[in-house]
Amino acid sequence: MIESTFLIVPGVGVKKERTVWSSGIDKWSDFLSNKSIEGISPKLKIKSDIVLTEAYEFLDDNDSRSLGNMLPRGEQWRLFDKFRDNVSFLDIETDGLERDSLVTVVTVHNRKDTVTLIQNDDLDAETLSDALEDTSVLVTFNGSCFDIPVLRNSFPEVDLEMPHFDLRFGCRKIGYTGGLKCIERTLGIERSDDIHDVNGEEAVILWKLWEKRGNKDALDRLVKYNRADTVNLEGISKTIYEKLVTEYAGFGRYA
Repeated sequence: MIESTFLIVPGVGVKKERTVWSSGIDKWSDFLSNKSIEGISPKLKIKSDIVLTEAYEFLDDNDSRSLGNMLPRGEQWRLFDKFRDNVSFLDIETDGLERDSLVTVVTVHNRKDTVTLIQNDDLDAETLSDALEDTSVLVTFNGSCFDIPVLRNSFPEVDLEMPHFDLRFGCRKIGYTGGLKCIERTLGIERSDDIHDVNGEEAVILWKLWEKRGNKDALDRLVKYNRADTVNLEGISKTIYEKLVTEYAGFGRYA
């Protein structure tokens, strides 16, 4: 999808991008090889050629961050497929529901491993950075509003500036609303019975049972819940990405 994205050009929005596609210009290479493009002024064509040539250089270098910086924040999902091998999925738990809450559990899931880090055990800036190493695109559910701000507050030295595909907002673009579990049910994703009803509020309680009473069963349940939240993002992201391409962008041949 990224090589068919013209939103990276200043002055090109979703409507103009679709005009470009409808004129038969499917990819950056098509745009560059044509002297004139319907809906694109000669001045904008010159500027666009420069931008697209630079974008190809970033793509050749596997530089997802520079490409991400060229996109509107809410459109960075378009990088997902191209950088699929280096996508990381992340979810956190905290001791409260506010942004200044303490991070208690973090899971990072990618093709290399699924790593769960626990406060007062192995969670620190170094281990979190190691878990996120080589991440080209980060995928969360509502991470823009909660997970990322909370992590930045707790671990300001951890690099979280990679492109971000927030599934909550990706889902909204195609008409899927509700929380993560609601989306899972919509897509037919099921959880085991022991964590089926756990939510963010109960996750806080489970942590306090472990922290204050040493209840190992509570910690185990919390970790299992957090890992399910994270690992399930992988299947959701594949489905939502394809639907975004076909239903939101209207460009299904690149799903």
